Amino acid sequence: KDVSFSYNDSAHVLQGTNFIIEKGKLTAVIGASGAGKTTLMDLVLRLYDPVEGSILVDGKDLRELELPSWRRSIGLVSQDIFLFHDTVANNISLGRPAATPEKVIDAAKRAFAHDFIQQLPQGYDTLVGDRGMKLSGGEQQRVCIARAVIDSPEILIFDEATSSLDSLSEKQVQEAIDNASIGRTVIVIAHRLSTVQRADTIVVLEEGRISASGTLASISLP
Repeated sequence: KDVSFSYNDSAHVLQGTNFIIEKGKLTAVIGASGAGKTTLMDLVLRLYDPVEGSILVDGKDLRELELPSWRRSIGLVSQDIFLFHDTVANNISLGRPAATPEKVIDAAKRAFAHDFIQQLPQGYDTLVGDRGMKLSGGEQQRVCIARAVIDSPEILIFDEATSSLDSLSEKQVQEAIDNASIGRTVIVIAHRLSTVQRADTIVVLEEGRISASGTLASISLP
């Protein structure tokens, strides 16, 4: 609600930002580099707090919620893919030592990753190499989507998740995003129109302010 934010007392990166993210819907936030998209998501994750205004969750100030519980309710897939030199299964279950093989496979299926994983030399036990170098970009991103959904989070955030992929990989990852998003509240940060066409609401950010908000048919995209 009327959120503003700045780094180290510099000019505001966000200025009076105010919009609603509906539960169970897909909200896209688009804009040029530097428009404030990622800063907005950092505030949702509560990596920072607004310098003015507040973020409300079901009418309650985000600052009043238990932080670990709030973050556990969110699955994040970003542009910056990071996979450890470990097995596919261990990369999917990262930070969840109690995750069963069945849970890992279920997450991979929701991310449309199960089929290509089965074709790897050792399946889920295949080592992905340093930073996942043995997998293609699209395969790496689908493993990251499986990691994000393994605990069935209520909210999914995709931060430029397809921006560095070629057109074929982008299509495959977009299909994985669509499938993983079923039944969840989803926030997509993007600059490609192809990644927001299915959004229920599109919010356009320009220089830290909302310049347009609505459906694809009702707004003029930059």
